[in-house]
Amino acid sequence: MTILKELQIMEQRTNICKVVLLAALGVWLALGVGCSRDERPLVVYVGKGLDFPMEEVKQVFEKQHQENPLTIIYGGSETLLSTIQKTRKGDLFIPGSAGYISSAGDLVKEDRYVADHLPVFAVRADNPKNLQTFSDLLADGVKLAVGNKDMCAIGQVAEAIINASDRQAAFRDNIVITGTTVNELIKLVADGEVDAALVWADMLQWPEGKGLRRVEIPSAINTVEEIRIAVMTTSASPQSAALFANFLVTEGQAIFARHGFGVK
Repeated sequence: MTILKELQIMEQRTNICKVVLLAALGVWLALGVGCSRDERPLVVYVGKGLDFPMEEVKQVFEKQHQENPLTIIYGGSETLLSTIQKTRKGDLFIPGSAGYISSAGDLVKEDRYVADHLPVFAVRADNPKNLQTFSDLLADGVKLAVGNKDMCAIGQVAEAIINASDRQAAFRDNIVITGTTVNELIKLVADGEVDAALVWADMLQWPEGKGLRRVEIPSAINTVEEIRIAVMTTSASPQSAALFANFLVTEGQAIFARHGFGVK
């Protein structure tokens, strides 16, 4: 496949993701017509790799605060940020990396720490190439999958790790697929499409992580990302948004910890 063709496919996938997110937001707005401010669900933009803990968070929060239902929109962090900037709608933003909150600028009223995201490479436990260490991943013929740096948090992490490595050329030569979300990456390695994929450590607890094990990245080049929640200046219900943010950084932290995230 030519580079031009790959870029065309990447652009098409990016546009499709944005259209889907805008459509989801449109549905929310339509459902909210006629609701009072307090009745309208809080719209929470969440990085795709956080869906397991966030679904549990949603269940617990809504049970305790029935008057504050949540509408969670999942996607690649870069795509979510683009949607927020374009629509200037929504209440809260929880990307896979705190850098996206910084990039949101004046759309953020306040942000708070939630948990840590640790990048690792996932390989099949029965991988025939016997990949055990980070150096093994850079050997000739090893097929790697990483995220697209222009679409998801794990993609930006991949770029930072590559740039910090003293074997950049070998690293880049082994990358055969760039995914739009981290969820795609773990499926690629689980299905045997690639030998290893850069994912978040907590994902190995997912059902998709069964039969996979982690290969650690040297701490000198790894990038541990903070997960933070931002209350947005565009929120139509700032008090309710602040209530949810406070829940997430207290009771919600324990939920994230159970799902394999680091908590300070």
